[in-house]
Amino acid sequence: MNSKVLVGLQFLSVGVILIPKPSITISSFWWVFPLIALLTTLWIFTHNKLGNFNIVPEIRDDAKLIVTGPYRFVRHPMYSALIFFMLGILLWHFNWVNLLFFALMIAAVALKAFKEEALWHDHHDGYAAYKSSTKMVIPFIL
Repeated sequence: MNSKVLVGLQFLSVGVILIPKPSITISSFWWVFPLIALLTTLWIFTHNKLGNFNIVPEIRDDAKLIVTGPYRFVRHPMYSALIFFMLGILLWHFNWVNLLFFALMIAAVALKAFKEEALWHDHHDGYAAYKSSTKMVIPFIL
């Protein structure tokens, strides 16, 4: 699938979830997930600089493979942070529309991650070893 389409689906999903609509709060601890996302994002920026990121899954020519900080545990910590943040919002403002668009966001992010990983294999000789020693988005699980 086209990278820009995946980015569009990701942002569309986030936007729809953030639009106020009738909902219920499933958990009073919903705020823990955005807090984890915020802390993860701050940790990411202590190990990876803004110029090394790309909103589309294509790899920049000068991109460096980062394997420290949160990247020791997951290959896509920015995707992890997005998923945790939006999970908290979903738990806070649950409804079926938000659930549907959360699932769509997960699918778009997963497809972006798979595409990015295929490109990293071609871009960096050590990526296969890195991939075998880390999880994709959730430490110790997935």
